[in-house]
Amino acid sequence: MKRIFIIILPVLISFSSFGQDTIQKKLIKKYIPLKMYEELIGKPSDTTEFRYSEDDTLVSVPLDFDPFERRGLVKVPYEAKDSIFLKLYKQVVYNLGETGSSKERMHYWKDDVKIYIDESVPDDHAKELMVFAENLASDIDSLNISRQYTREKANYLVYYLNRDHLTDYEPRINAAGNGYYINWNGKQQIYNGKLKINTELVKSEFDQIQLLKSNFFKSLGFFKSSQQLQCGSFLSPYPGAKKLTDKDMEILKYHYSYGVCKGVDLKTFTEVTNSMNQKLQEDPNAVLYIAHHE
Repeated sequence: MKRIFIIILPVLISFSSFGQDTIQKKLIKKYIPLKMYEELIGKPSDTTEFRYSEDDTLVSVPLDFDPFERRGLVKVPYEAKDSIFLKLYKQVVYNLGETGSSKERMHYWKDDVKIYIDESVPDDHAKELMVFAENLASDIDSLNISRQYTREKANYLVYYLNRDHLTDYEPRINAAGNGYYINWNGKQQIYNGKLKINTELVKSEFDQIQLLKSNFFKSLGFFKSSQQLQCGSFLSPYPGAKKLTDKDMEILKYHYSYGVCKGVDLKTFTEVTNSMNQKLQEDPNAVLYIAHHE
């Protein structure tokens, strides 16, 4: 079972005024829960400073104390989102509201996505896909996408199926002549993907390119569709021409942010985001982190 580490560090901040509109903030105290203090440092001494909240006892620690470092964890500031966005995200990632959504988990690419484009795909189609894919990754540090010209070095295969190219590398893709198939490990990290367009069934070149982009985008997180999204979105269930929308990119960036929990189920994701956002409402100065093993 994957363990999620969430640490909230209460702090005290002093404010000093230097004129009409200049305010300087200074961190003066840092506290951690008593249980964590005993795990990482030991029993408190007679001179240890305590602070009490409604549901926990907090212990003062030096300002440079880093509990993550002692546990061998990497800390990332929690990325807060409002309830409207989180509902949309859960529809796209966890199929919220549909049967079986409680069993869904968050899937993502940990390793670089290395695309091999089969000779069955026309050069201009291949170029359009790669421009699209590289643009997606250009503003996301944890998502790296590149093209490989040797299939053995790739972990993502793109191919067309038609009378001139009869080899079907992934027969499990059979939905309306197009789709994708991905594999993930026990940590929910995607490590292999295939994308197929049957051009005997999808005749229009415009539609072929649209489906290349749409399926590739969805394969970056096993994304579902949401009726909350406008018609042109790649994640909209409505027919018509698709293009990359601001909301599509916001979802993708959030999905690949390490300021959120990775590989968790719907229940865990909801509990964590509710707890974190509630804490921020109660204490806007709270320092919240998500900690990862790797």
